[in-house]
Amino acid sequence: MKSFKKIFKVLGLALVIYLSFSVGHATGKNSALSNESGIPIGKINQIESLINQYYLFDIDEKKQQEGAVEGYVKALGDPYSEFLTKEEMDGLNQETEGEYAGVGIVVTPSENGAITVVSAIKGSPAAEKGIKKDDIILKINGKDYNASTMNDAVKVMKGKPNTDVKLTIARMENKSNKVFDVNITRRMISLTTVDSKKIGDIGYISITQFDRKTGDEFKEHYEKLKKENVKSIILDLRSNPGGLLDSTVEIADYLLPEGVIVKTVDKNKKEQIEKSDASQQDLPMVVLVNGSSASASEILTGALKDYKKATIVGENTFGKGIVQTIIPMKNGEGLKLTVSEYFSPNGNKIHKKGIKPDVEIKLNDKAKGIGTEFLDTDNQLQKAIEILNKK
Repeated sequence: MKSFKKIFKVLGLALVIYLSFSVGHATGKNSALSNESGIPIGKINQIESLINQYYLFDIDEKKQQEGAVEGYVKALGDPYSEFLTKEEMDGLNQETEGEYAGVGIVVTPSENGAITVVSAIKGSPAAEKGIKKDDIILKINGKDYNASTMNDAVKVMKGKPNTDVKLTIARMENKSNKVFDVNITRRMISLTTVDSKKIGDIGYISITQFDRKTGDEFKEHYEKLKKENVKSIILDLRSNPGGLLDSTVEIADYLLPEGVIVKTVDKNKKEQIEKSDASQQDLPMVVLVNGSSASASEILTGALKDYKKATIVGENTFGKGIVQTIIPMKNGEGLKLTVSEYFSPNGNKIHKKGIKPDVEIKLNDKAKGIGTEFLDTDNQLQKAIEILNKK
């Protein structure tokens, strides 16, 4: 077995920003495994020696190395920071490009150690099977999973199109915990992130998440609606889990006047500020949000609210206001690390607080879904239309 000291050399590589909710560069102190840090490297060597001497079974060196690095990052106690294998990096890149094969669930590690559903992507197999926000994924194909094994869970939920996967779900209903199985057939999830329609003389635009194409797609839909002479816009960010900062800033820049869009602050109190130029859009706007509107969605919502460019309608947002950067490493691996916190243009903190709507209204329990196809029961959308019709 190679020395465990070699396992951690990857953490000493130059930190090159690849893809994130942040821009600029990451800095830090010397490796936490340096002799000056007081970390007992001798203990690692001792464990290595004992394993080599006494362990009964064959040793998978690659798995040992990956496990050691994963454990080192996991010890931070941050559910959003993690070591990514080459396969996981490839999967992340694929998703941000907007297409992959799977069930169409967006998940997050919860603070109580569970895998929690943020949203089921609209039109996905998971959405069609009724998977909901706040569902807990307990098992996949009969095997237990939790926040510490979430990446493995995501890999299992992905797979070849037209193959089945069984999820064991825990859901709180009527103050009691219900556990049940759902069989879902995987298929290609092609993410067209922006959709639009006309509701009378109101333009309706929904964004499901922010990927590389979202900024261009949004502007195309907005301009198309303007040519159709709409008098106002509803922007639906409900159940949008976030995505790429660049796309979010592009949309905010298009909509807002000159000024700050978002400010990020790192551990050294260094600020990074994203700004918009003087050009802006002037159609009256309502933004719809809910408890699954997270991260990049909250950046855009917070900016529109602070500039009073939109009336925010719905429920308090998720409250994820910290920034992760993906740092490429050798052999195609990567490190996802929380590096800063973001604040709205007025300096409002979002992490663990979320954004409070101007008009708070819960989705009716009898609503069959959200969006224009459910207009008859989507009372939040009905409220947005009512507000704009009064302008």
